[in-house]
Amino acid sequence: MIVLITAIVGAICAMMTYRVMMSSYPAEIAAVFGALSTFSTISSTIMPFISWVLYAAVFYAVSMLFKGEGSFERVFEFVGYGFVPTIIASVVGLVTTAIMAPALGFPLDNPELLQQTMVQHLSMYGPAMTVSAIIQLLLGLWGVVIWIFAVKHARNLGTGHAIITVLAVPVAFILIGVLALICIIAAA
Repeated sequence: MIVLITAIVGAICAMMTYRVMMSSYPAEIAAVFGALSTFSTISSTIMPFISWVLYAAVFYAVSMLFKGEGSFERVFEFVGYGFVPTIIASVVGLVTTAIMAPALGFPLDNPELLQQTMVQHLSMYGPAMTVSAIIQLLLGLWGVVIWIFAVKHARNLGTGHAIITVLAVPVAFILIGVLALICIIAAA
């Protein structure tokens, strides 16, 4: 139920965000945003379910290295609770977008005016963006803490092993990203 609510709130937030953004741009750019809105809404509906399955599978697999005991179904169930902060983060992002909506209508045909307008809007809306980013970071950390306790209790692991199990996923993605960046830089 939590993941379903996450998907619904995410889809609603995606639609509303693009609707706010489309009203600030010329018609030709708004058409592009319409297509992006559809794609974003569909992906916002599907991705929580895919993420739920992938996180549970990876947490279960990594916890096997620490001889975790407990069923995949229990891990799957407990990992779902980690999506509660995502619901709140979506709403915070939507509120931030609504606050910044007047700032989105940049003059695209004049580069100097565009730069001047962007600097002006960043100074005006920068604090709202910063607060939103901090809140969303804290909500993300809350989700990680939920997943640590989920893995700990679902797989009967110690706290240290549960932390390693949950943090193995983002660390792996960061390492892959850094290696990809190094390869791109080396190839250039």
